[in-house]
Amino acid sequence: MEVEFLWFCLIIGCWGAGDSANCQNLLPVSANGLRWGAKQVAGLHWLRSLSWRTILAAASALAISWVVQLWMVREAGIRAVDQRELSVARLLLAQSRQSWLPGNSAVLLGARAAMLDGDREEAERLLKDASWLSGDALEFEKVLLRFRSGDTGDAIAWLSGSQNGLDEPAMTQVLEALIDGALRVRDDALASQCLELWQGQTGVSVGAVASGPVWQQSKLESWQGDLAWSQALPDVAIQHFRRAIELEGGNEIARLKLAELLLQYGAVEALSELQFLRLRKPTSRDVLLRLAACYRELGELERAAEVLDELLKYRPDDMSALLERGRLALDAGQLADAERWLRDAERRVPSHREVLLSLARCLQLAGKTVDAENYRRMVNSLDAGGLPGMGAGGTAAGGAL
Repeated sequence: MEVEFLWFCLIIGCWGAGDSANCQNLLPVSANGLRWGAKQVAGLHWLRSLSWRTILAAASALAISWVVQLWMVREAGIRAVDQRELSVARLLLAQSRQSWLPGNSAVLLGARAAMLDGDREEAERLLKDASWLSGDALEFEKVLLRFRSGDTGDAIAWLSGSQNGLDEPAMTQVLEALIDGALRVRDDALASQCLELWQGQTGVSVGAVASGPVWQQSKLESWQGDLAWSQALPDVAIQHFRRAIELEGGNEIARLKLAELLLQYGAVEALSELQFLRLRKPTSRDVLLRLAACYRELGELERAAEVLDELLKYRPDDMSALLERGRLALDAGQLADAERWLRDAERRVPSHREVLLSLARCLQLAGKTVDAENYRRMVNSLDAGGLPGMGAGGTAAGGAL
């Protein structure tokens, strides 16, 4: 394919340099001619007869084509972020960052895509690595990341528009970050206020009077689903998430949340959504944890264990994965394995209530009644406000992490 592309650029070069004779010689008349022409170029057969102007024009065509291709990759990544196709966005923006095409948008938007995808660690790493960037763009992206994490303490100041004289596109980005962050911490009042401002600014609406780009409508439906979920209206939330996916099938945020809700009502339907997401995001923690929970709900314990084992290969210190792996072993009656996984989880996050409860159950089933009772007392102490005699970072055995 590279040789055929070079051959095409030579044709453009001949045409641009006015070398009609060589242009006709190189121009194919069929698919066989295309392959023949490429072979001729590969063998340098035609280069001897090309003028320096033709070669220069061909090189220029090649360079321009590469620049256009890199630009198209970056623009596709930017659009994928807006459409919430996060796995695609992160892949395209990573390719753009590795290229020599100037511009900082790929770096900053890569961090935004990672945060939207639930990977705050990667988002912070990208912004740290981008410290060489100067100007307000980097600081602005740090503010957006902070808002999306749920730290919205200075939201009112930003909503007033007094911060740095924000233009409309920047204010739209602030509103979107505040909506995401407010929903994350279940601040429905702030989320609703920002959502109303966002609709007024973008002109996007859904339902009978739908307006605005389809991918923006999908985003709005997803946010409304979040609000309904936060207000204990799961049926309404499911309808919103379904419509979000109907509008934009690549909206991975809406699809993951739909799957999580369906786990409470119908694991079979949730499974199809999670399998779709796994194909797109094979190493995603959020997807793999929910897929394992789905298999567990369906009674497919071996498949659930395989998924968690795969996740632990990527994230061996993930407490949630270790806890779920221990619970699976408990369900399967593998008490020694269950205790091993659960103690490993306890070492990662000491005094975690669910870990302590699971350890109490495991030890009770294993006949270790004294130890089981100790863990139950620890749970009671946590519920009462703390573990007496245990400092921060202590374990159930009283040691340090």
